[in-house]
Amino acid sequence: MLIRSGLLVASLTLVSRIFGLLRELFVAATFGTTPIADSVNIAFKLPNLFRRIFGEGALASVFVPIFTEKLLISKDTAAHFAGKIFLLLTVVILLLVISMQYFMPELMVILAPGFVSDPSKFDLTVLLSRITMMYLLFICLAALIGGMMNSIGRFASYAASAIIMNIVIIVGTLFLIKANLPSYHAIAISITVAGVMQLLFMIIFAYRAGLRLKKPNFIHNDPDISKLLKLMVPATITAGVVQINLFISQSIASFIPGAVSILSYADRLYQLPMSIIGVTFGTVLLPTLSKLYKTNALDEANRTQDDAIKIGLFLTMPCSIALVILSVPIIQLIYEYGVFTHGDTIKTADTIAAFALGLPAFVLSKIFTPIFYAHQDAKTPMRITIYTIIANIILNLFFMQTHSFVGIALGSSIASWYSVYLFIKYAKKHGYFTVNKELISFIVKLCFCGFICSSSMWFSYEFLEEIFDRDNLMCRMINVFGVLSIGFTLYIIAGFFSGILNKRMILSLVKKETKAIES
Repeated sequence: MLIRSGLLVASLTLVSRIFGLLRELFVAATFGTTPIADSVNIAFKLPNLFRRIFGEGALASVFVPIFTEKLLISKDTAAHFAGKIFLLLTVVILLLVISMQYFMPELMVILAPGFVSDPSKFDLTVLLSRITMMYLLFICLAALIGGMMNSIGRFASYAASAIIMNIVIIVGTLFLIKANLPSYHAIAISITVAGVMQLLFMIIFAYRAGLRLKKPNFIHNDPDISKLLKLMVPATITAGVVQINLFISQSIASFIPGAVSILSYADRLYQLPMSIIGVTFGTVLLPTLSKLYKTNALDEANRTQDDAIKIGLFLTMPCSIALVILSVPIIQLIYEYGVFTHGDTIKTADTIAAFALGLPAFVLSKIFTPIFYAHQDAKTPMRITIYTIIANIILNLFFMQTHSFVGIALGSSIASWYSVYLFIKYAKKHGYFTVNKELISFIVKLCFCGFICSSSMWFSYEFLEEIFDRDNLMCRMINVFGVLSIGFTLYIIAGFFSGILNKRMILSLVKKETKAIES
């Protein structure tokens, strides 16, 4: 079920990413690189920043294991618990949104200090951000219901809700522009409307799945809420520190001309496999492990953890190899148009290759984190995150001295492997996970498959470069997709011959979904 559910979520995530790219292209075509575009981008990123902390980050991580525990008692018990948290979350987010409305000018001085010198740009950013902040309320409530759906094995609805968001933003903006509303007001309002639609979408699917929210009856010192809040504190710190880390990396890069843009271009590409593989299996793994631990099915839980790690590594390996070997033609194919020169391609390609070295580690960290949350251990991931961020800052500053902006990417990759080391160390210490002989054998075989994949990609790339005209767009596309097809095909064949793709793993792809949890 893990693999099948993971593939389902991965497919929907891929579709969502494609619509997200279309949304970005639409925004670029509508606003270009004008000062209004900067204001629109800040207004869109602000609620999403808090969404990652409160919605899909801390709350989802601690809510799902407790909700799963309540489901094992009865659906009615789970419904009462969900009703309490729904009301509590509504009140907290509403207070946050109201506070943000009042303090938005002060917040913009921190988030966008460069806008202060341009009063019109600053005022527009404040106005648009006040409009889009309402999106935070709706998406956090949608994320809560998404956690409920994930707990009963219904992963598709919340993964698909992001597609709804991107479509509503594009269609809504076009509709409001035709209604003679300024384009920047139109997109800000459409973002908030998209949040409403996502919430309604999740409510409908939750109702169809038989999930209900019972009217909460709060009791003083309610143990359920106390338990959730106790776990929420370290989980919120973990999610918040990650966002701070991104801000710090951007600040470090700002000292190098053009580095912020180059890192941004590279980030968009390596985030694609990381989101599809790492976030997908992290999402599926949490409710699955939570149920197994609560029913004391420890052998199945250990097997599920091993499967997630093996699948994550198997899927990530060829992506990492491709981003290293084909970094130049991929960047050239996607970005090298207009004012984006070949020199920019080389710089961006070197950066994404450095990021790709840490891609398996990035994905493994996403898979390891739910193992701790499933045990309702939020403090250990917080500790690991803080250690990793300190290492990331030190490594970024160190490698930046010799490798410029590429050093920032390289430092981040090394820090990600340090994070994996810490996850394995603490997981072994707490008895959550151990590296067994089977996993070591798998990794050795995986390295062999990786060698076959990288060798075939390298030689086929050199061969096709001699045949096709690199200045022709169609030839460049044939070259890139041809090399990827050859490399991935031989990689899968090597997987079969080495035994990595075993019979049990293949059968799990085609077996039927298990039924949802019943009260």
